Amino acid sequence: MAVRYRWMICDLLTDTHIIDLPLKVDSYDHRINQAGVISGGMPIPNQRVNRMIDKVVPRDEADLTTGPGRLVLHCIRQADGVPDDLWGSYWLWHAKITQGRKGPPRLDVRGMSLDGYFQQVEMEAVFERTGVNRIQIARDLLTDAQGLPHAGLGITLQTGTAGPAQDLIVKPGDRAKYGEQLGKLADQDGGFEHRINTRLTSGGGRVREWKWGYPRLGSESTQHDFAQPGNVLEWGEEWDATRGGTRFRSRGDSVTSDITAESVPQMSPFVEAGGHLAAGWPRLDRTRDYPGERDASRLAAYATYWAETGAGAVRVHSVTVRLGDNPSFTPHHLGDYATIRLVNQRYPRLDGVASFVRSWRVIGMSIKPPSRGNGVEEAELLFEETIA
Repeated sequence: MAVRYRWMICDLLTDTHIIDLPLKVDSYDHRINQAGVISGGMPIPNQRVNRMIDKVVPRDEADLTTGPGRLVLHCIRQADGVPDDLWGSYWLWHAKITQGRKGPPRLDVRGMSLDGYFQQVEMEAVFERTGVNRIQIARDLLTDAQGLPHAGLGITLQTGTAGPAQDLIVKPGDRAKYGEQLGKLADQDGGFEHRINTRLTSGGGRVREWKWGYPRLGSESTQHDFAQPGNVLEWGEEWDATRGGTRFRSRGDSVTSDITAESVPQMSPFVEAGGHLAAGWPRLDRTRDYPGERDASRLAAYATYWAETGAGAVRVHSVTVRLGDNPSFTPHHLGDYATIRLVNQRYPRLDGVASFVRSWRVIGMSIKPPSRGNGVEEAELLFEETIA
């Protein structure tokens, strides 16, 4: 097996190494503007392994030196003839030990990428920015969060600004969270893309960095090629009109401060997907909730964003590819374009060439490490489907 993984457990805040575990991870994923997830497990067949598990899930409830909530799982990818690479870092938030009627006890863990950690940190002080660039506001949110006691993850922040300015005022009574506000900044008309990327330095050190792109991450000039026959293992097409729509609006919180008056949520006007309606599509109304939002202009911007990106039936192409020992596309390349060429019964050759050739941005990937029964490392690619 040419590709191997080292599953390294470290302290979340200090990144101090605790132990490596021989986990079996079915898959782990990465997404732009969203937290990725990981799940894995292992049996506990003897006391030697049990003592290893103690370093992750202590048997003594009074032991606060470790445990889910204060640990990070690093996915170190190793391949013959290729430098080790850090393909993901996940905050371990859940663990479970069970034993069925047969076999030894078993440990199962779940984690989310470091982007998700900031959904756990509330904004207790007034945060106010007026007429400030959105990227700068996002950076200020992360700076504030990491400046709080016990919340510094050592994430470096990409510099620079782009895009429009806006206001953002958050009060302690809003019960807002840093990750939630960051998501609202990104997911609106004129928004941006961002993610926390983790990597190894040339000396083997681990780096956590927040990266952004306006309007998008990735390189438009970089192409990664996948083909059937070849390294495309599976593919599928799906359309779902219940996930799309033709009229969109956003709903926030009430602006009424009088507790004796009826509380009515702030609503944006509907924004129509004009091209679809003009082409004969039916009315499909969608309302998206934005808890804590009271600004009418931002609610309208959210509605515009979804009318531009979610109109009609959401079309999803899924492609699972085989990764080589040294693939050109890795989690560090989210936002780049991949070209998919298919030749099969649905898309036969025409005039001697593939009839299905599409170039899409990859905005997410779910990686399935090699296993004892399958020595192939696979990745399912999630596309933002722009046909070239």
